[in-house]
Amino acid sequence: MPIYRCDNGKYRIGDGECVFTSRASAERAYAAYLAEEEEDENHDEEHYKEETYNDYPEAATNNAKRALKYKEENGSDCGTPVGWARANQLANRERISRDTIARMASFKRHQQNKDVPYDEGCGGIMWDAWGGDAGIEWAIRKLNQIDNKKSMIYNYKHQSIDIKDVDAKQGIVTGYFSAFGNVDSDGDIMMPGAFKRSIQDWGPEAKGRIKHLMNHDPSKPLGKIIELKEDGYGLYYRSKIGTHKLGQDFIKMVESDLIKEHSIGFRILREQKSQDANEIHEVMLFEGSSLTAWGANEATPIVNMKSITDITEYKNTIRNFEKFIRDSDVTDETIELCLIKVRQLAQAVELMSTTKATEQEPEQGKQITVPVDSFINIIKNI
Repeated sequence: MPIYRCDNGKYRIGDGECVFTSRASAERAYAAYLAEEEEDENHDEEHYKEETYNDYPEAATNNAKRALKYKEENGSDCGTPVGWARANQLANRERISRDTIARMASFKRHQQNKDVPYDEGCGGIMWDAWGGDAGIEWAIRKLNQIDNKKSMIYNYKHQSIDIKDVDAKQGIVTGYFSAFGNVDSDGDIMMPGAFKRSIQDWGPEAKGRIKHLMNHDPSKPLGKIIELKEDGYGLYYRSKIGTHKLGQDFIKMVESDLIKEHSIGFRILREQKSQDANEIHEVMLFEGSSLTAWGANEATPIVNMKSITDITEYKNTIRNFEKFIRDSDVTDETIELCLIKVRQLAQAVELMSTTKATEQEPEQGKQITVPVDSFINIIKNI
């Protein structure tokens, strides 16, 4: 960023205030600012660009401007180049990183000197240079908000997406972990490009850290993702399923057409509100999961079941699970996962049969019954 000489004989950095008494002091301040920004970048998790913020209160901006104006008009030897660079950031309402916000919050340790008049010492002017009461209290709140959000391991997004193809002999499964352009029940929509950085940094051609799991369970890896890419539909994957028992059980479930849903484990890095939805533009992707159930809890509710067609589809799925459990030689653990799904399906069908969840009535006013009689004894004996 260039250094400019002002009409009053002082210097400014870029579009900042004319507060520096010499070009050398302006250059030192800018060098300190760049060093701080480089340090921030080095702390970015896995080299992801850290989110920045400029929603600090207007009062913080005004406090910084007041300190800069006094320095410009009266001169001041108070503070450090970093402190005055911070004042310029706040005065210009620049976006600042989490680490910069943390430094603002830590400046609260100087609050005992904040009431010192500008012409009697450094406490008051530097307090305002860092945003004053408004800026520093905002920084404390904002830091807690950011860190609380980051403390979440990750979010989940489930979608009904079938396996695209399976080669049981080679153990290769292809499909989509996520689809673009669909507004989900949370009002979110995954945008093209959201996975680009994750694939580039963590995908199979890079560090290979994105996992293919069963039901988001890190203890249940299904195989190794050998291809991961975005296309016009969504996030496409190709996995080499392991030869371990869970992997082989999974192949059998795919061949029996029982895997109907996929999901991703991720953290949002960049999002934007639109008129119709919250657009997710970039995520940190940790894993993609193939789902045997809506979470590993039989009490997990089923949402967005709105039509008689859904009930019919779920009844057919229950029959498919019945056949799979009866005829398959999969492990007891996999059978348990299947039964969890059956319980959820039965719960959903029963709910739809006893409430007016849709405008369409069953034919001849007859209540739809749940076709799970053949499972009752199995379920009771788990």
